[in-house]
Amino acid sequence: MELPIVTRTLRQARARRDTSDIPGFAAAFGERSSSGITQEEAARLTGVSRRWYNSLESGRSANYSDTFLQAVRRVLDLSDEEWRIVYRVTRGRPPAEPPVSPLTALLPDPLRDLVEHSPTWALYISDHRWDVLASNAKNLEIFPWMKYGINVMEWALTWPEARAQLIGWQDEWALPMMAQLRVHAEQYRNDERLREVIKTVRSDAVARKLWDAPNLPTMTHPASHRPRRLYLPRRGGEEFSVRFLAFTPMELPSCRLMAVTPAQTA
Repeated sequence: MELPIVTRTLRQARARRDTSDIPGFAAAFGERSSSGITQEEAARLTGVSRRWYNSLESGRSANYSDTFLQAVRRVLDLSDEEWRIVYRVTRGRPPAEPPVSPLTALLPDPLRDLVEHSPTWALYISDHRWDVLASNAKNLEIFPWMKYGINVMEWALTWPEARAQLIGWQDEWALPMMAQLRVHAEQYRNDERLREVIKTVRSDAVARKLWDAPNLPTMTHPASHRPRRLYLPRRGGEEFSVRFLAFTPMELPSCRLMAVTPAQTA
């Protein structure tokens, strides 16, 4: 019997997936010498039960959320064509394009060039809603998920694969980032896009508890003197520490230029 196209597409993607490209995979599941991930591993990385993931891969109709389907796309590294097929067959319509910040058009070319062509450190620039406007290749080496039109807060606070990559997720990453989000929620009360980001974050059960956490710090930007730990692609279960340095572009004062550097340089 011929397999449904969704089944064939997802099975092929799972079989070819190089686990070394998934930050934190070795720490969560152990070192792997061959390519391919199991349904159980795909389910854990997308934040669902194996039964729910198997339902999708088997081609069964169900109310699959965009959040889940997007996670499958990232974890399996589906090509654009594969993604369009899976989404259209599953949801009955083409996938929507990710939101684009209106500040993207205002980003000066010299500033974009500085970010995108800097060869030394990982750089990205985001607006006050944490939608990424530009990033460089070094940044994608650390955070491969950023190629999917990422919002930094949605990524760090709600994506299951981010929790696999970010060591000490709650205390080192989520609490200080949630504190920054709370500051902007007060500062930009009438910003529709920011309200969408907050709604997405609060729709995640784990993140929602942190929104009103009693130990939420008071922060407006990452503290450069406090390194954060994470796993990197192609470095197995080895732990790395990085610092985040925040800068304000004078031409776009509501934006942030972020540099990600090793906590200890050679």
